[in-house]
Amino acid sequence: MSTFTVHESAPATPEAAWDELRLLLESQRAHCVRQRELAVAEAIAAMPDQVALSRAASLFQRIKEIDAALRRIAIGTYGLCVYCGHSIPQGRLQVLPFAAGCVSCQESAR
Repeated sequence: MSTFTVHESAPATPEAAWDELRLLLESQRAHCVRQRELAVAEAIAAMPDQVALSRAASLFQRIKEIDAALRRIAIGTYGLCVYCGHSIPQGRLQVLPFAAGCVSCQESAR
């Protein structure tokens, strides 16, 4: 008896949906960049403003997550969990378009 493993090769979502999510990611990135610039300016103006510094760091992390998602779109792996390779549900990507992992993997990463 022969056994085989089925691997997820590509998400079943049409490319047009990825284009919509790419535009959403680009818009979110631009917003994060603007907000980070404001937070950095606040941190500089009120030395040291720990709240503004923390917000700037969080926004920088979000920008990195968005950039990673945009790279996954460019190379064709967007929508696949970076940990297990299974498809990330479309609903999760609609809510969190920069999600790198499926819910199960993200929960076990915590």
